Amino acid sequence: MKTYLVASSGKTPDSKVSGRFGHANYFMLIDPKTWEYEVLSGIQADESGLKSTRFIPHPIKKVIVGNIGPSSFNELISSGYTLYLCRNMSVEQAVNEVENGNIEPLEHPTLKDNIHSARRKTGDAFRGNETGRGMGRRMGGGGRGGRGGRGSFRE
Repeated sequence: MKTYLVASSGKTPDSKVSGRFGHANYFMLIDPKTWEYEVLSGIQADESGLKSTRFIPHPIKKVIVGNIGPSSFNELISSGYTLYLCRNMSVEQAVNEVENGNIEPLEHPTLKDNIHSARRKTGDAFRGNETGRGMGRRMGGGGRGGRGGRGSFRE
């Protein structure tokens, strides 16, 4: 029975825990007793965000993150999962630390806002309604950039 969901930067237990849960490259489902694991793909660039319902078919009890914003945190907590913060560790180290009781459950998200909320709040700046000049590098040396700082972000 797989009981851990780990946001991972890679596909093996020696991969690092991902620094951003909602944008992890992979999610690993791990049984800490047998070390059997399954790898699920992370959030794709065209997806709007994590839906914890994608994990419901799996008997997950604990979730390991490197950072987590309020939306994902609230969604996972309301789905009954217990979250643990494990930064700068491999997936294997993190599972072992949680399994041995060395890490306390998270009580709050580690980030104040989601990346998507920050973009909505400052949307005008991203849409190019702000102008400016930036320092740039030209071939052969430094110099002032020749273009206005108009944004080209598209939602």
